[in-house]
Amino acid sequence: MLRFCLSSLRWLFGWLYYVCLICFGGALLGVVTHLAFALLFQDSPDRGFYAAFGFMNGLKYGSVWAGGAAIVCCVIRARHEFLAREAGAQTEVES
Repeated sequence: MLRFCLSSLRWLFGWLYYVCLICFGGALLGVVTHLAFALLFQDSPDRGFYAAFGFMNGLKYGSVWAGGAAIVCCVIRARHEFLAREAGAQTEVES
């Protein structure tokens, strides 16, 4: 039971890591794109406003995708670990 709980906590923290990483990437992308478009299309843009606006939009739209994408990343990671464990078991049986 303890092993199951530790494994569950490990995957929960992994999922939270991916969610935070995706939200951070969305916020960063929002800041960069809003500032770039403001500098390209306006004469004297308020950089602070557009950076904050880009952060909020990027974080909002990044968080929409973060949960599902983090689950997909965890499944890919679990499959990779499973295949590595199976390959290790195969080499032990052959030797």
